[in-house]
Amino acid sequence: MKKFLKILNFSTYSMMSFAVAYYAFDYYLQLASPVNPFQAKLAESVWIAPSHFIAGGIALFLTPFQLSQKLRNNSRQLHRITGYIYVSAVLISGIAGLLMSFKASGGWIAQLGFFALAVSWLTTTILALFHAIKGNIWSHQRWVYRSIALTAAAITLRLFLGIGLGVLQLPFLTVYVPTAWLCWIINLTICEAILYYQQRQETKLNPELVV
Repeated sequence: MKKFLKILNFSTYSMMSFAVAYYAFDYYLQLASPVNPFQAKLAESVWIAPSHFIAGGIALFLTPFQLSQKLRNNSRQLHRITGYIYVSAVLISGIAGLLMSFKASGGWIAQLGFFALAVSWLTTTILALFHAIKGNIWSHQRWVYRSIALTAAAITLRLFLGIGLGVLQLPFLTVYVPTAWLCWIINLTICEAILYYQQRQETKLNPELVV
């Protein structure tokens, strides 16, 4: 039963990642639409918005492969290659997202939320790469999980907007402003809870293990 739930959760996450990644690519193609003022605003950013959406979509698409233990065990080389592509995509999308945060809709509260997300995303990803280069696999994996949790903010963001705007029919800013914070804080909180539980289990087997 536990194995079934693990496979189900992984499959569900993978499908959501692929779907939102496709949405990011498709959304970029619609940025020039003059009908939607939000899209028109993004289109004015020239290269920044396309870089954020395309690179972010690539990073999100790769997360299931980075999480796959089977892939890591069967092909370390492929895992390493996809890892470098993931890091590169996050750096491009994260820097673009950082620049976009200054002009995000919803005023300074939403802008600060997206700014904090971009900084956290870049930081966790760089730390994951740093520990991989150093050969500290245990710490590398923990920082990768945090990075992926922040990458998955793209999924949480769309879920909140879909529920708030589509289901509840709330005003755009009423949904968008808190979502700028909740879309990544919730993910990171869940991630930290899982890592804490795993650390407790691992510490029982190896008391000398440290972060």
